[in-house]
This record gives sequence, C-alpha cells and structure tokens, in this order.
Amino acid sequence: VDAPLFQNLRNLAQNSDLVRLNLSGCSGFSASALGTLLSSCTCLDELNLSWCSDFTAEHIQVAVNSVTKSVTQLNLSGYRQNLQRSDVTILVGRCPNLVHLDLSDSVLLKSDCFQEFHQLIYLQHLSLSRCYEIVPATLLELGDIPSLKTLQVFGIITENSLPVLKEALPHLKINCSHFTTIARPTVGNKKNPEIWGIRCRLMMPSPNSH
Repeated sequence: VDAPLFQNLRNLAQNSDLVRLNLSGCSGFSASALGTLLSSCTCLDELNLSWCSDFTAEHIQVAVNSVTKSVTQLNLSGYRQNLQRSDVTILVGRCPNLVHLDLSDSVLLKSDCFQEFHQLIYLQHLSLSRCYEIVPATLLELGDIPSLKTLQVFGIITENSLPVLKEALPHLKINCSHFTTIARPTVGNKKNPEIWGIRCRLMMPSPNSH
C-alpha cells in the first residue's frame, strides 16, 4: 500500500461518527487496512465497497467480519468469484438490520443462499443482477420475504420471461433500477431541493430562464 493512501485510510478510520462511506472502485489497500477502517467506523449506515479492482477473497472475508452491525445499506457487488455463500451467511448474522443489499456480479452465489435473505426481516431492496448460477425459476422464493419491495435480477431473467416473473410476484418492483444509490447522493425534486435529506440552496437554472 502506498503511504498516501494508507494515511488516508488511517484518517478515515478516525471518523468514528461517519454515517456514509463510498469506496467504490478504489484500490491499493490491504485487507488488514480495510479491517482497521471498518472496525473503527462503528456508526456507518451506508457502505459501498463495490468493484474495488484488487479486492481478493480475503478482502471480502475481512469486510463481512468487520462491517458494523449498524449498517442498513450495503453494496458488495462486483466480486465475481471472491464472494461466496459462507460470506453471505456471516454478513447476514452480523448485520440483521439490512434494508438494502446489493450482491450483484457474484457468480458463485446460487439459489441456496436465499434462506439467508429470509432472515433479514427489514430487507426491502435486493440486487442479485448477473449472479448467473441462480436458477431463474427459484426467484419466486424471494417473493416470500414479507418486507421485500424491489428486486434487481438483470442478466438472470430474460426479457421474455420478465413479464411472467412480474405477474407471479405483483407485489415486487422487478428490474426497476440499473444503478445503486447506496452511499451516493440522492437528490430531491424541484419542489424539494435536497441531497441526503439536507436542503440545498443551489439550484440549476431553468432552460427558459434566459
């Protein structure tokens, strides 16, 4: 790990009251450094660790064993053959309050991990896009999660089969969003100009205002 990056992680670790952290796409830090950071950030509500290019299976194991129990939104997408069902089991046991979970692009995950998701009594949003080992027909099992509201399964279900799945699970919004909002700014609207619930004074001018 280069010295500046290591120092940045150490600085981040000193922010014990940090609520949101987005390290998506970052690289160059060890699994132990990640563990130190996550163990220090005990107030995290949203954490995005997606697509960190040099993450290994060890990084994932450290992440699921170190993430704070307070987290409600977690993105661990992009880890193909590094995220396994055993990691999901540990994660679910450690973070029972998860509301939004993104494990997309994890090709080792199969339908047998669904029982873990059923343990998350607050889970509302689940993303499993491009988890190609999941059998499409088994997605119906996820409809039994009482709290679930949205399900992203791009790449698992074909366009022709999507209407059938939607008809079978009418209470779920399926494949309604291509992008994650976890630990990213969420904007309001013209009447309610907010970012992350904080009212902003700066507004984009209307095209007709000139």
